[in-house]
Amino acid sequence: MFANIILFILGLILLYIGAEFLVRGSSRLALLARIPPIIIGLTVVAFGTSFPEFVTSMVAAWQDKIDLAIGNIVGSNIANICLILGISGIIITITIDPTTVKKELYWMMAASILFWIFGLGGTINHLEGAVLFAGIFAFTLIMIRNGMKERQNIKNEESLTRESEKLHKLPVSVRFSIYLAMTVAGIILLMFGSNWLIESATNIARVLGVSEVVIGLSLVAFGTSLPELATAIIAIVRKENEILLGNIVGSNIFNILFVGGVLTTFFTAPINQRIISFDLPVMLIVSLFLTLVVIKRKKISHLTGSFLFTIYILYIIFIFLNQA
Repeated sequence: MFANIILFILGLILLYIGAEFLVRGSSRLALLARIPPIIIGLTVVAFGTSFPEFVTSMVAAWQDKIDLAIGNIVGSNIANICLILGISGIIITITIDPTTVKKELYWMMAASILFWIFGLGGTINHLEGAVLFAGIFAFTLIMIRNGMKERQNIKNEESLTRESEKLHKLPVSVRFSIYLAMTVAGIILLMFGSNWLIESATNIARVLGVSEVVIGLSLVAFGTSLPELATAIIAIVRKENEILLGNIVGSNIFNILFVGGVLTTFFTAPINQRIISFDLPVMLIVSLFLTLVVIKRKKISHLTGSFLFTIYILYIIFIFLNQA
């Protein structure tokens, strides 16, 4: 037990350092390439912070633990919205220009609904998995195309001057290489930190006798969502609101279309009945709530953040009291 606690703490440290590198590197890359930060958040950062979900779910499926793998996907999406954005909204009021993320929110809703529909039959087959997997290619290509269209309209010279004087004097190609290396290093650190965190949390949960599906929905989902939490905190400190929201929305899209798509394309994926009847509907409801808040209110206030965080706490209590 003591070794698992140490591993848990080390995982948290790696997550923090990795998130710092990832946000700083990717946001600077966006500025240098004149690509909107929201696009970077929805693609590079989202993919990097979703990689722990991918690795965890694939390993779980390989070990014939589909309940844990599917629970990780669904639980992570719920945690991203209710826990990550909830805590972020409690810390600061997150102002949002809905025009920068409206289409991506619709993508998140469409992916969530499609995943739920495919799961209603009790199993997501390989063809349905391939449809999900194809969706992530379509999404990424559209995001890149949109970013290229908008790059000519973006003036980032003022933001680029915030770089340290030493870096600012270097050629653009050198700075680009430095920030790319920081981004890659951040993703690698997030992967190692998440794996250590997941391993320790799972071992502790099993000692306590928690069911596999609940482990996936709660502790493993929480562990794989910590990169998003760490990234969100760093984004708040650096006032990168677009990176913050783009990371959450993009991560949820990647979790369903990429992680879920690859998983169900290569593995037979029976869906636990409690996930179909309760957890997937919860994921849909909180996704719809976020979409409406962003489009109608244009901000995530302290009250909204507190509401989301409270929903997450109540959700975790409920699934532990009603184990499958």
